[in-house]
Amino acid sequence: MRIACIMMQKDETILFDPWVLYHADLLGHENLFIFDNGSKSASVIQSLQRARLNGANVFSEYSSQRDYRQRGPLLAAFIQELDHSSPFDFYFLLDCDEFLACQTDSGISCQRRDIERVLQPYAGSRDVLLIEHKFWHNPCRMHLYAVTHSSPKCFFAQGACGSLDHGYHHAKSRLGSGEVTTKIIYFEFHYKPYRLHRLSSRQHLSSVLTDFSRRSLRAYQSKQAFSHHCAGDLLEGKFDYVRRFLDPEGWERAPALLAEFNRIGISYARLYESESLFPRPLRLALLWARQAVMHRVDDLHDLLCRGARVAFRKASRLMQRSRRLLLRMTRLGG
Repeated sequence: MRIACIMMQKDETILFDPWVLYHADLLGHENLFIFDNGSKSASVIQSLQRARLNGANVFSEYSSQRDYRQRGPLLAAFIQELDHSSPFDFYFLLDCDEFLACQTDSGISCQRRDIERVLQPYAGSRDVLLIEHKFWHNPCRMHLYAVTHSSPKCFFAQGACGSLDHGYHHAKSRLGSGEVTTKIIYFEFHYKPYRLHRLSSRQHLSSVLTDFSRRSLRAYQSKQAFSHHCAGDLLEGKFDYVRRFLDPEGWERAPALLAEFNRIGISYARLYESESLFPRPLRLALLWARQAVMHRVDDLHDLLCRGARVAFRKASRLMQRSRRLLLRMTRLGG
């Protein structure tokens, strides 16, 4: 069974190598199609070169923000090209923080044979195929995941790809109008250690925002515009961020993925918050105090900036009036 895995990324410094190593072990380097959206990080550029040397298909010509925002149609057209030139039995579209697996009668599996067994009934399917279960990882507690059904991801059997949206959550088939839910799942490492999570969110917004003040972020978030959830990520303090992952409720233990990471030799310590030297209650108290101070400082900064802008506008109007008055006096004196 030929399975293609297609991914677009930019400067995924801590996730690129784990993604390539895991999916190359699962599917083979030659079945990975990596679209680089203009990475600047030296480590990521080196990793892209290494992936290409190992046989992965790496494309560097799609480096603009427009390419990123139009990645759904772009990758749908690419799948259609593969269907004509070198067809695969299945085409998966993943982000760099997403790792393919499947659900079996005995639990979650990251094994190729189990994934092929789960896919076999859908070979040649005319429908849009769905990954319904997403396991959202906990960056503060290893092996724990929140299972959600709120954002199913689409994939295709050979010849079926018609169209795709930006996030691969909505799609159309060229051959039929149905949708079929499968037992394929994916792990998502959206939530990184707090500092790296903020850097990632800021990077995603850099094409649409230049002002990252809290006032500007709130305004952008309220518009529900492109990547608006990243504005919410930047508004969240570390206390609120960490506290929700320490809640004992709502998490499911799933050790299969990290077991595969260990077998392959993938380092994953950077995907988790470092252990604190302080007891948890004291650590949370310190984080709360720091967050409260930082939010007050941010609010004061916004207030001063607004005041400076108002003062500048008033000074500009005063200078314009003075200039007009000076011109009148000059004419009268002449």
